[in-house]
Amino acid sequence: MQKRYSKEFKETLIDFYHSGQSVTQLSKECDVAPATIYKWIDLYSKSNESSVSKADFLELKRQLAKVKEERDNLKKSIDHIRREKEVSAADMALTIQTLALNVRLSCQLLDVPESSYYERINRHPSKTQLRRQYLSLKISQLFNANRGIYGAPKIHHLLLKQGEKVGLKLVQKLMKQLQLKSVVIKKFKPGYSLSDHINRKNLIQTEPTVIAWDLGKRMTVELVQRTLNKAIKSQDYPEAVILHSDQGSQYTSLEYEELLKYYGMTHSFSRRGYPYHNASLESWHGHLKREWVYQFKYKNFEEAYQSIFWYIEAFYNSKRIHQSLGYLTPNQFEKVSA
Repeated sequence: MQKRYSKEFKETLIDFYHSGQSVTQLSKECDVAPATIYKWIDLYSKSNESSVSKADFLELKRQLAKVKEERDNLKKSIDHIRREKEVSAADMALTIQTLALNVRLSCQLLDVPESSYYERINRHPSKTQLRRQYLSLKISQLFNANRGIYGAPKIHHLLLKQGEKVGLKLVQKLMKQLQLKSVVIKKFKPGYSLSDHINRKNLIQTEPTVIAWDLGKRMTVELVQRTLNKAIKSQDYPEAVILHSDQGSQYTSLEYEELLKYYGMTHSFSRRGYPYHNASLESWHGHLKREWVYQFKYKNFEEAYQSIFWYIEAFYNSKRIHQSLGYLTPNQFEKVSA
C-alpha cells in the first residue's frame, strides 16, 4: 500500500532542505524517495511564488492607496490650472507627446479624447505656426547672444533691423512662452532738492562711451590716478576739461588734485551724500552690476577683471544698444555726434 504523507510532513522536510540538508540525507533519514522530495520542493516553490503573505498584501494595498491619492491630487491640480488659464486639448496633447507619457492613461487623466491627441500630433503646422516657430528661434538666438541682457523692446528692434516684420506685442508674447526674462533694472525715480547745485551746469553728458576704466582690490588714490591717465591719453590730451566726481577721499586727495592741475582740468564735486549730481556714472555702475557682475561668482581677481573687460570692451561700448540713444551703441552714437 502506497504511503501517504501529511502536508505538515512535506513542509517540514522542505524546511530541512532549505536549512541546508541534502536531498540524499533526507531520503535516507526519512525513508522517502529522492524523486518524491524533489517533486515536493518543486511544487511548494511554485506555490510560494504565487502566494502573497498578509504583510505583503497590506503593503501592496497601502501603495495602491498612495498612488490613487497622488492621481487624485494631480487631477485636482490640472483642473485648477485649467480654470485659472485656458489650456487647449492640443496643448495638453503636445505635452503628452513631449514627455513620452502613456497616451491612454494620460488622456483619461486630462479628459482629452485619444482622437484629439492623434489628430494634434499628425496635423501639419500652419503657416502662422511655422512663422512663430521661426521667430521663436531668432528671439532665442538674439537673447542668448546678448547674454540675457535685452528685453522685448531691444529684441524687437534687432529683429526689425534684420528685416523681420514683427510687432512688439508678438515678441513679448513669444518671449513669455519661451520663458526668456531679461535682467531688469528698475527705472530710477529721483528725489527732489530744494536748492540748485552750483556746478549743475557742468553735469551735461553727451556721450555714454566708457573711455577709460580700471579695477582694483581696493579703492585707492593710485587707482583713480591710473584711470584718469588712461582717459586723458585715450582722448589725445584734451583741453579745458571739467571732471566731475563725488567727494570721496581719493578724489579730494592732494595727489589727485595735483594731477588735475597738471592736465589743466577743473574739478567739480557732487554735494556730499547726494549721488544724483553724478547720475550718469551712477547709472552706468548700476548697469554693470545688475546686467553683469551679479550674474557671476568670481573665483579670483583675475577672473573678475577678464569678465568686466569683456562687458565693457566687447559688449557695452560696441554692441549694447540704448533705447535712449535711438537704439544705437555708445560707439555708434559717438560717431554720429562727432
